[in-house]
Amino acid sequence: MIVSSQEYSMNNLEFSVIRDGAAKDALVSEFYARTETSFRDEVSPQEFAERFSHSRFIVARRDQELAGWITLPAPTHGDEDTADPGLLAMPQHDLHDPEILTQLFRLAAIEAGPQGIKWHSRTTAHNQQVVEMTGAVVLRDLFRTWQAPRERWQDATVADGAVVHAVHAPLPDDLLAKYLDFLTRAGISNCNGETCTTSWDAGAVAQSVADRDAGGLLMQMLEHRDLVVAEAYAFVWSDEMMINISEHEAAASGLVALVAALIQRIPAAHPEIGIATVELQEDERARLEPVLAACGFEDKGPRTLFHLRPRAEASRSS
Repeated sequence: MIVSSQEYSMNNLEFSVIRDGAAKDALVSEFYARTETSFRDEVSPQEFAERFSHSRFIVARRDQELAGWITLPAPTHGDEDTADPGLLAMPQHDLHDPEILTQLFRLAAIEAGPQGIKWHSRTTAHNQQVVEMTGAVVLRDLFRTWQAPRERWQDATVADGAVVHAVHAPLPDDLLAKYLDFLTRAGISNCNGETCTTSWDAGAVAQSVADRDAGGLLMQMLEHRDLVVAEAYAFVWSDEMMINISEHEAAASGLVALVAALIQRIPAAHPEIGIATVELQEDERARLEPVLAACGFEDKGPRTLFHLRPRAEASRSS
């Protein structure tokens, strides 16, 4: 017999593990009802539910109202072959109650089995408190987080011999050809579903730009001596503007102009956003950290991957 849900209680909170069946359908419908109207106009309830078809949930409620949740993938035979142990737990992005989050992680570790769970979070006092309360261990640092609040955003600058383009679909033919060349020279991946390649053609490039434009991304390109040498795009995540930068043999002054121009588009497009964030991988830091510093960003520490086993398993392995 498969149990579709399991319940726990703690300090006026009710916790449940929801795996499948009517309980899962009701929860996903509740999540869908909480999304913005503009999202529901684009995504049907069936499409939304499909995104969670292989997910389990650990949920906290207070007085029957949602107080927090974690999404956990269904186990697969390949999980034990991953470089880092544990199933990847995805907590609610705006959950800031350490007591609730700690208990959710503990229940998720039990639900995941002997290998437990892994999750990643930024370096903040709140996140560190949760790590200490759960007893999780550090696996490794993933990215370095740089942030700039609105009051530090720099005015757009001009780089000698470079042109910064605000990108919209469809791209003009000449810029499309230069962008295709850039993606190829830079070795940027073209990912579609579960496959990725570094091969691009004009159709794939045009479709990528169209998809980003339709998704509300803000896109910029840097051109120097008739070559596109960098791109940057920004998208909303929670209450931040996340920025991604790709470059190939671009001058630092041009990259500063590229990022500054992108930031200047944020207030008009998203006046509610007051902070811009870039997460740099280790091999990007030497090249891009000086650029970000010149644009008003500050180093806020790493995003770290943590691991938590069920308590009994953790005791046996120590």
